[in-house]
Amino acid sequence: MTEGGIGDDRVSLGAQRWVVPMLSSAAASIITGIALVATRYVVHQTDGLTVATLRYCVAAICLLPLAALVYPVDVRKRDYLAIAALGVLYFCIFPWAISSAMQFTTASSGAIVLACTPAVTLVLAALWGSETLSARKCAGVLLAILGAAVAIGGTAALLEPTSWTGQILMILATLAGAVYAVFSKPYLAKYPPVVVTAIAMGAGAGTLLLIWLVRDLPTTGLPNLNSTGWLVILYIGAIGGALSFFLYAWALGRTAPTATMILLPLNPVAAMITGVAFLGEPLNSGLFFGLALVITGIFLVINTRAATRPGDAAASKVDHDIPPA
Repeated sequence: MTEGGIGDDRVSLGAQRWVVPMLSSAAASIITGIALVATRYVVHQTDGLTVATLRYCVAAICLLPLAALVYPVDVRKRDYLAIAALGVLYFCIFPWAISSAMQFTTASSGAIVLACTPAVTLVLAALWGSETLSARKCAGVLLAILGAAVAIGGTAALLEPTSWTGQILMILATLAGAVYAVFSKPYLAKYPPVVVTAIAMGAGAGTLLLIWLVRDLPTTGLPNLNSTGWLVILYIGAIGGALSFFLYAWALGRTAPTATMILLPLNPVAAMITGVAFLGEPLNSGLFFGLALVITGIFLVINTRAATRPGDAAASKVDHDIPPA
């Protein structure tokens, strides 16, 4: 075989190693965007806490055995407790806020607010001292925040005044996601992302279940969902929870974090398309303009040069990893 042929084979193999993780990350973003719409559908049959509890109990049951089987890694007790504490934040408070928000606002608007997580993460990391703000990144943060504000304003003009309750809850969820992204970074660098996610998810699901048993079960009893509602719970738990996080964590271990972050805008796009198609969610120019600003902000915030160097360990340390919603 000629040197040119060998070179072409190497390029092809390198492209395959990069493309497959990117496709996995894209699938995770699309799945979770659809899951947000599904959450809005089912939450009106019960309440936010019940939906969050059912979703992540199903997800944990699916993901924990898979993580133990595929990644048999010993985690230090001290690290285990820290990851579990972060899991309460990201897999308890975060989904509870999102599920409750879907009682008041649209999935389209909520997904756009969540898409600001990289920008919020950057600000938090800069305040913590683990990231440096440049003029480009500052501009990205401002654009993302402006885009979210435009989207929120556009939704508020179409819905009842109570939609602001949903928007505030989505902002709370975004802050929780940013805190998790910043402080989980050392553990994601030390252990396989799937292992970290499984431990965190198990802790969060357990906390949700405990709160539900104390708060909801004595007053409302067992969930009373119709057959479609239970199918939706299975989807947002097994597919929108376990599978999406597994795909994202798997991709994260095989390409630069920035490469996966580039695909985050697929989340609100999927939510907008699915929300309109299945729930008849209203759209206006404010939502589209806000989404465009957020996407532009994301591309300014992330290090796109690192995304072109898959597998570069140095590049992977530059940015904070943003898990799917």
